[in-house]
Amino acid sequence: MEVKDHLPLEELKRLERIETNANRSRRLRIVILGIEGWTAPAVAMALGLSRRICQRWIRRYNEEGIGGLADRRGRAPGGPLTPEQEAEVRKRIEAGPTPEDEVCSLRGKDIQRILVEEFRVLRSLAGVYHLLHRLGYSYLRPRPRHRKADPAKIEAFRKEWPDRLRAIAAEHPQRRLRIYFQDESRFGQQGTTTNVWARTGSRPTAIRQTEYKYLWVLGAVCPETGHAEGLLSPQLNTSIINLFLKQFAATIPAEEQAVMVWDGAGFHTSKQLRVPDNITLVTLPPYSPELNPIENLWGYLKSHYWSNRAYDDYEALEQAAIDAWKTAVLDQELIKTVCAAPSLKSANSN
Repeated sequence: MEVKDHLPLEELKRLERIETNANRSRRLRIVILGIEGWTAPAVAMALGLSRRICQRWIRRYNEEGIGGLADRRGRAPGGPLTPEQEAEVRKRIEAGPTPEDEVCSLRGKDIQRILVEEFRVLRSLAGVYHLLHRLGYSYLRPRPRHRKADPAKIEAFRKEWPDRLRAIAAEHPQRRLRIYFQDESRFGQQGTTTNVWARTGSRPTAIRQTEYKYLWVLGAVCPETGHAEGLLSPQLNTSIINLFLKQFAATIPAEEQAVMVWDGAGFHTSKQLRVPDNITLVTLPPYSPELNPIENLWGYLKSHYWSNRAYDDYEALEQAAIDAWKTAVLDQELIKTVCAAPSLKSANSN
């Protein structure tokens, strides 16, 4: 951090020694450490503060000298936003960047500029982040969405879901409905990386394999009970799906009817598909993975068990898939959490 030489270092240390206010003493310590060459993350860690707070006090000291370290409770630079302005800021944030913004994602600096240019409100960068958090926003990574996804069809599926369940229940009056979500995921030597704990400011490395062996993991989960069934296969076609359905049907109690929700992949709609009597299929709208909570399971397995690793051959992949399945997927309470489906009513809520 660059700190201006408003006062000699020895004078700042003297002021720190005689300062009786703990907050102001800490601010002096931030400036002293900055002059001594400490980085903002290092100062933040040493004093138990956030990096942005440390940078904010350095900026105030640079701009105003020792007076910039005084308490400023109750002051809002540029004046407070009115409720109407806050509503407009929300709309602007949720609409995303415009062509004039010339960015693909609005960051703190962009929103700081928007506040000045569009709302005539001046905020420091720290003030922008404070405002965003107060308005209920976090900087999150979006879930991928296919450009051909149809929001109207997805919403219609949600609305029609209770009626569809009632119709299925009427067709099987002697059986209890149990909802399962089915999907397939490819797992192989085209590896992925996931987050690790590392020293602040470092750039850790992890193995990301780029070879070509892989297998398919087929699964079906019931978010209500946590029951899950799976199958490993070196290939994926209608014959494999038929085998999976046959094995899955054998695990369903005689008094239950499984409602299996899955996507419209070709091997799910083939004329050669053979569906056991105790399974009723429901096909999702095209390009709507957000309606299939087993997608969360694949992400969980990859981030917790399959990433940052290398696999010598198919047998190593198979063993890793089996180990992860035994550890995570057979844990019914975990499956209830990872694959929760609040947007689709339980079969027992009819």
